[in-house]
Parts: sequence; C-alpha cells; structure tokens
Amino acid sequence: MNIFSVVMAGGSGTRFWPASREKRPKQLLTLFGSGSLLQQTIERLAPLTGPERVLVVTGQSHAQAVSEQLPQVPARQILAEPAARNTAAAAGLAAAWAARHDPEAVCLVLPADHLITQEALFIETLQRAARLAAGQDVLVTLGLTPRSAATGFGYIEAGQVLDDAPPQICQVKAFHEKPDLATAEKYLASGKHWWNSGMFAWRAEVLLKEIAEHLPGLAAGLEELTPALGTDQQAEALARVYPRLPAISVDHGILEKSDNLCVVRADFGWSDVGSWEAMAELWDADAEGNASQSGNLLAIEASGNLVSAQGRLAALLGVKDLVAVVTDDVLLILPKSRSQEVKRFVELLKDNGEDQYT
Repeated sequence: MNIFSVVMAGGSGTRFWPASREKRPKQLLTLFGSGSLLQQTIERLAPLTGPERVLVVTGQSHAQAVSEQLPQVPARQILAEPAARNTAAAAGLAAAWAARHDPEAVCLVLPADHLITQEALFIETLQRAARLAAGQDVLVTLGLTPRSAATGFGYIEAGQVLDDAPPQICQVKAFHEKPDLATAEKYLASGKHWWNSGMFAWRAEVLLKEIAEHLPGLAAGLEELTPALGTDQQAEALARVYPRLPAISVDHGILEKSDNLCVVRADFGWSDVGSWEAMAELWDADAEGNASQSGNLLAIEASGNLVSAQGRLAALLGVKDLVAVVTDDVLLILPKSRSQEVKRFVELLKDNGEDQYT
C-alpha cells in the first residue's frame, strides 16, 4: 500500500485575525506547541509517509512560506494554486500528481490546521481508512463522534455498519449541511450523525474516475495538467490551466453524488482550532481561567480572559471573558463569546480599502 499524504494548506483563517493575514494564514502560525500548525501536521504524519510522499496544496502567494517551513518536502511537491478553486480541484490536482507517479497511490487528504491530541489513535484510524481505500473502489471519509450539538459543522449520517471492529466502518447514508440548533440536537441524540471532518482516503485513480463522472470540466482540466505535474513545466501549466477549473467543494461536487462512499468513525481527540476562544483549552491558565499564549500574565479581579500579547506582560484588572490580541500593528479586544465574528473586521477593512491590515 503506497500512501501519499495530501495536506490542504489553503485559506486565510480570518477567524484568527489579526495574527492570521492573507500573507500569513492560520496554518503558518504557531498557536500552541512547537512549530506552526502546518509543521505539526507534517510531523504527525511521519509514521505513515516520509517527505517524498507528502503533497501540500496551497495558494501561490503562500508557496514560498510553506516551502521555508517544510524544507524536507521537495519543492515540486508544493502544489501552488494560482487561483482558489475550492477543494474538488485541490483534491483532484493532488490525485492526478500521485497517480502520475504511482498508479497504486492511496491519498490521505487532511487539513493543515487542526489539533490532534491522541496521535497514535489518529495514525491507527488513518491506516484503517487507507486499507479500506486500497482494497475497494470507494471514497472514504472520516466522521468525528460529535461532542456537542454543534451548528458550525456539516454532518455525515451513517448507514449500514460494514465492520463493527473499532474504528467502526459504515456506509454513508447522507451528508447534511450545517444545521440549526434543534436539528443539531436531534443529530447528537441519534448516535448516527457524525461531524464531517474534511479528512478523506481514496485511491487516486478512484477519485479521478469519480471526477470524470460527476465533474467532467474538472476532469478535462486535470487531464491537460497531468503531463506537466512533477516536471519543470508544472508552474507554467498550473498558471495556464488551473484558473479555468470549476470552483466547487469535493463534498458538493463528488461525495454527495457518489454511490461508493464509506465512513470511518474517528475518536482521536480532534479540534479544528476554529477561533480565538478555542485557545482557552490549549493555553496555560491561572486559577481564574485567564489564559495567555506566553504565560506572561498578571491578573487582578479578572477571570475567563484570553490574551495573545507576543511575549509582552499582559496586565488585567477588573475584566471578564475578553479576548485581547496584540500584533505589531493591531490591537484586538472583544468578548470571548463573539470570537467567531472576528472575520467581520477583515470584511470591513477590505471595504474601506485598508488591505494592509488584512
């Protein structure tokens, strides 16, 4: 079984503004632990794939920074998108690259910006998904056991159990969009609805066949690109062809239309690290729940606050449940409960023509 790790490192992570910017997206930040989220992802995958079988799909504007953070990954394996065309094109591009170099390639497709706390179980689950993909003509998705009635995630509805040995494998009955709270509570109670993790496993050739069936325009573009992938002509071909590819997610474009779907249940301590508020569980906190990225915090009659001050001493007096983030050019302060709304600042700055802050 020849596994390629395909790491999706696009996007700007606007929910972590002002630390994340268009030129310095979330996946390139060090928010906890050692190294950026991207570097931690690649290190986590080392038991499965060495750097010679890692593909990183990222925006052209981030390719140099990605390469600098991952010097062990050959430059031709940093697949720089000249235009954002969503995840179907990104997954298809990686599958075409892998299939050209190894006809038996199994692709594990993973986000670059997540936290995994149980890494041994994570590897075991990926291995199970990869074996399933290697042995059958199926597209495999990982479904996370929901911890709450979350409305910010899509859900996978599990159908017939195919293998009850852990981690459990089921057919996919349906995909569901982000629900309202009442629907999310029903999903949680059912025990058959799992969070859509955005993690997948498939043989490259199987995904390319599904693309040909459901997205023929994308298939034609990938066929045009394939001879150049991994060669000196790769960048030129991407610049010429990639902007013409259809922009659609792999979920909408392929998975929701396919009859060849399985889901592997995943329980390996996952977080999408989706907002500043999420850092409250990852950074050191004092007895009153005040958390700081650097730990350099002095609090008087203050509780539940979250501070990222770039190593500065953070002094808090009489405040509660706030987020405070300092960068070289921005000070952000807002209620912790509204941390998901940070991207509104990015939208406003763009409307005002103040792109230097975005």
